[in-house]
Amino acid sequence: MACTFFETQANLYAPAGTGLDLGSPSRRTDVPHVFEPAPTGRAKCRGCGRAIAKDTLRFGERLPNPYGEGEATHWFHPPCAAHKRPEAFLEGLEAGGSLPPEVESFRPIADLGAAHPRLPRVDGASRAPTGRARCRHCREMIPKDAWRIGLVFWDEGRFMPSGFIHLACAGEYLGTVDLLDRIRFFTELTDADAAEIAAGLEA
Repeated sequence: MACTFFETQANLYAPAGTGLDLGSPSRRTDVPHVFEPAPTGRAKCRGCGRAIAKDTLRFGERLPNPYGEGEATHWFHPPCAAHKRPEAFLEGLEAGGSLPPEVESFRPIADLGAAHPRLPRVDGASRAPTGRARCRHCREMIPKDAWRIGLVFWDEGRFMPSGFIHLACAGEYLGTVDLLDRIRFFTELTDADAAEIAAGLEA
């Protein structure tokens, strides 16, 4: 997965001490999710798989620990959470606290995902290396070299691959064809690639 957002906007989140009040986690008792600055650079984002840089803002989704007592916290870059865990991200925003305005700017992404429950399954796009995979929507084969949308599902704190769909099947399967920005977030595309995908989504 290539989350190109962090290659081009690595300085979106200001580190501690630059005027943004990120020192106190944003939380409330009935919403356990949290925004806080990363104390180290060791944690990886569950959405894109990349490290969350030290002192940059991260989002933690807190859920019951499936392997024992207590809670487990799953960490994300905020825009990755908006794309992949929209309901939890929105709950975190509603918890209040002093957050950078850029974080609020991800609300429309999360709102769209919350409105279309299958949309957070989108995990970028790629060309089919063979013609052996079937579309999860129409069950027809996806031709070799055709663009396809990769899907994942959330299972016990991690995203698992769950197949592919044709570009032309996206509207019926996902409930929307407003996908190009979402695809580009997780996939490095040329302008020509993006134009081809956009045409395929509208087909």
